[in-house]
Amino acid sequence: MNRLAITSLTAALLTIVSFCIGCAPFLPLTAGICYPMAGALGIISMVTGFRALRQVRTSGENGRWMALTGIWVGSLSILAVLCATVLAFAGLFLGVDYIQTLWPTPPP
Repeated sequence: MNRLAITSLTAALLTIVSFCIGCAPFLPLTAGICYPMAGALGIISMVTGFRALRQVRTSGENGRWMALTGIWVGSLSILAVLCATVLAFAGLFLGVDYIQTLWPTPPP
């Protein structure tokens, strides 16, 4: 089993946990800490995943699926952090009322 692939998968799982804690509405003010951490862990997951794929290809070790999972989760988490950050700043600068008009709630 390739060690970098295990590291990539572990960082990917920590990325998911960190992003979900940042999105939790019952834990206020966690997004400022958890989103940057999720982004950093996503980058670590992607970098170690690509390096693990190269090592798995040359040495024939196991762990290809772990490396690929780390790459996918890392890249999707970075995209999710960017989207959440853009939405947060849009709500801050445009106002929450404007953003709520983009997705109106149906009348009862």
